Amino acid sequence: MTRALWLEVAVLTGLAALLAGWMMWSAGEWAWSWDALNHHIYLGLIAESPRWNLDVLAASVQGYQYPYLYWPVYRLSLLHTSGAAVGALWAAIQTVLLVPPVWLASLHLLPAQRGPAQAVFERVAACALAFSSIVVLGGLTTTANDPMAAVPLLWAVALMATPRPVSTRRAAAAAALWGISTAFKWSHGLAIPLLLIWWWRGREYALDWRRALYMACGAGAGFVLAYLPWGWQLWQQTGNPLHPFLPWLFGGA
Repeated sequence: MTRALWLEVAVLTGLAALLAGWMMWSAGEWAWSWDALNHHIYLGLIAESPRWNLDVLAASVQGYQYPYLYWPVYRLSLLHTSGAAVGALWAAIQTVLLVPPVWLASLHLLPAQRGPAQAVFERVAACALAFSSIVVLGGLTTTANDPMAAVPLLWAVALMATPRPVSTRRAAAAAALWGISTAFKWSHGLAIPLLLIWWWRGREYALDWRRALYMACGAGAGFVLAYLPWGWQLWQQTGNPLHPFLPWLFGGA
């Protein structure tokens, strides 16, 4: 990318973070949902200090969720400051991580046709539209892990959006990011149809089995590497690294 594009994404990210922080500061509080009281803070706690020898189903079945994305929420909840300040800080941090991949996808999908000023406007408008959803805004203003879990998936989409011929290496990298995102939140596994477009090449729609194999390996490697710390603990404690799912496959407690 050119220096102008780097400057554009840096300025846009900074302004978006300030806006997100201001929204939380003006709200005067950090939203605490029932999920936060039930298991968000607990998951952050056990991410830092596992309590297998102390607790038995302390937060019900939600206690077996991937906990590490809740660790920042747990640490922020311990700060001796106002909920507005903590909420503003957390909203700004998440925004900094979310804006660049969304902007990069818009850069690839909206090629400039009417001059640089028009192109900048279109990219900014695309990012504003992406973040105007109540689902996104709700995630940024609560303790939910959805925005953080979506970061690698958004980078996978940004890689997919490139207009240049997609190399096998790039396809595998995007699949690995999808695998990481699925480890963070299992429902992201439903995004795999988006990646299947790389199984075909050119206008002949010939199935590229070599690329498919690389993507499968990349997705598997990404999932395993991200999930391994938590899956190992579940395996040791329950005999099932995916507990409480697939008991017929792994058995265990």
